[in-house]
Amino acid sequence: MDKSAGYARVMARRRVARAEHKPILGKPYLRLGECLFLGAYFFQMGGILGARYSAKLDAFGPAFLGVKGDPGAVKRFFLEVAAIITERYVTGPATVMDYITRESMERLGYSGHFVDFLQHFGFTKVTSPTAGELLWQHAESGAAFGATHPDRMRRMYERANEAVSDESWRRARAAGLAIPAERDVLTYQEAEAAEAETFMLYCRECRPDLLAGLLS
Repeated sequence: MDKSAGYARVMARRRVARAEHKPILGKPYLRLGECLFLGAYFFQMGGILGARYSAKLDAFGPAFLGVKGDPGAVKRFFLEVAAIITERYVTGPATVMDYITRESMERLGYSGHFVDFLQHFGFTKVTSPTAGELLWQHAESGAAFGATHPDRMRRMYERANEAVSDESWRRARAAGLAIPAERDVLTYQEAEAAEAETFMLYCRECRPDLLAGLLS
């Protein structure tokens, strides 16, 4: 394990390794549609942890993203990233998937309906290294948004659980999306506790030098 890579990149590599398709010929890959739903989770993970450690960004940045900088540099960077998110993608009430949808469609220069976007690009192959980098970028964006807008991040999480009915979940799975058979709906507090526990396990193993800054 690369201890300097940061939690988000380590988790992205692991998740991609679990989800990738391995053809007999050619390189391992994920489908873009799979990357979108994984990207939503990574944005959410980053947002929840960013909000939790918003007062400890000088330790959180290196631990979560593997970044380095002078004191205050992570906060300044997060403010810049969050400003782009709120100006271009999350201008009003939204869910995490709304953000992922808007950002991904802009990235690919598509201006139609999301259903049409999935039909056009959903099965596009994305190499495993590219998919891992994409997930890391969404985690970074989520961390920036959560750290600077913790209340909005919480509301995005809660709104997503309100918006997706069990029937919609079953239809999405029946359509071929790689999601669990049943929704595991956690409260924000439960999700935060689960994410923080896994993050701290990583920090104790790989970045014990940052524990004091995270726990103070």
